[in-house]
Amino acid sequence: MANSGLSNDLGGILALVDKTYGIDKVLADKGRDLVKEYYAQSGPAYERAHSKAGCMHLALNPDGEFSPEGYRRQPRSIVRELTEMGGTRVLELGCGKGFNSLIVARRLPEAECIGTDLLEDHLVKARSLAAEAGVSNLRYEQASFEPLPDRFRDMDMIFGVETLCYAQDLDKVAQSIAAALRPGGRFVMFDVHALEDPDSLPPDLARATRLYETSMVVTRGFIRAGAWEAALARAGLRPDPTRDLSKAVQPGLRRLQAVGLQALGDWKKRMAVKVMPPYMARNGISALLGPLVFRLPERNRQAVLAYQRISATKPA
Repeated sequence: MANSGLSNDLGGILALVDKTYGIDKVLADKGRDLVKEYYAQSGPAYERAHSKAGCMHLALNPDGEFSPEGYRRQPRSIVRELTEMGGTRVLELGCGKGFNSLIVARRLPEAECIGTDLLEDHLVKARSLAAEAGVSNLRYEQASFEPLPDRFRDMDMIFGVETLCYAQDLDKVAQSIAAALRPGGRFVMFDVHALEDPDSLPPDLARATRLYETSMVVTRGFIRAGAWEAALARAGLRPDPTRDLSKAVQPGLRRLQAVGLQALGDWKKRMAVKVMPPYMARNGISALLGPLVFRLPERNRQAVLAYQRISATKPA
């Protein structure tokens, strides 16, 4: 089966997803808390198809061509902001295997860097990578951001890359972030948000969006655009204008889609998907659908998801 012509054929991709995974079976996980299972199963898939360095977020390639350097744009922007403000204490929420915090710590050896994550196996890997790199100004702690523990205080910068989509009580999280920042401190997040209710879309696009959410185990749906800014303001922070980076993630999404289409063009690999751990296998769904579910206004595309950068400052 040749799938190379399916890249923009939403109906064809949905048919392929249904044949390989079973759409109704996937969507039956709506509302379930599957974050721990997803990351426990998906680690090898991320390293094989996404980033050998352990990165688990989307690349930012604003020039329109995919490059692995795009994975470093989020943490490098944190380095720039922290340098500009003269900050020396930085905390990453949901650090995963430590890709971002390790970049920050290496670039700012005078800073105190902390990474937090819920999963102990992520932290074991992160500590190992930091030790291999000989980085001494970085430590990792097991902690939730819902809410942040009281032991985190007087931070110059708190950031999260594609982790706060799992938050359930935005006000509680925002308040704990505000409490952990020093006056004048900054909060930055990069994540996917829904510009409107996905179910307001035509049926195929609505189904594709729900499948994308569920395959990423954002099973309650992506948080609506504007909700974080409002929660941060209620917590006493001063939000900046939000930046839409959806165009910059398209090259990486197209690359992952091409990998997915090539793999599922082989019937043996389609059969292998059926015996893989389910949440590892479902990364193929997000790969296939990713380029089609983000809104690109200049192309007049009808979709609801946006990749955004949200930031806010704690008044001095």
